[in-house]
Amino acid sequence: MNPRSYLFDTHALLFWVSREGVSEEFVSFFDRQDAQGRLHVSSMSIWETALLVRKGRLEIADVHAWKNDLLANTQLRLISPSEVELIDSTLLPDLHGDPFDRALVAQARHRRLALVSRDARLEQYDVPVVWL
Repeated sequence: MNPRSYLFDTHALLFWVSREGVSEEFVSFFDRQDAQGRLHVSSMSIWETALLVRKGRLEIADVHAWKNDLLANTQLRLISPSEVELIDSTLLPDLHGDPFDRALVAQARHRRLALVSRDARLEQYDVPVVWL
């Protein structure tokens, strides 16, 4: 695989952090990418994680502490969507209805990042999608 930088979809981030539900190859590969500073996480994913906790679909005692620990103990680069990326996410073809995923697609496209996701619908957009 060519050296590139990656943007985690929310579920990919959560799997990588917990090391559950993914292969050892996935964990090892993204650990190496993290050590090289090639991993990005969107503030949208932090927000989505907090919403999942609020809905009871994910158990994290303190999302602020979780986020702070995550950023302190990894080389993840936290990025926030620009207004251009957010507008462009609404202009994408109607292939995926989830606004979080559409925002991630727009961020990945604008920043030339590969999107780490197992959501096959995202492969329909003009953005590289990776899953190991």
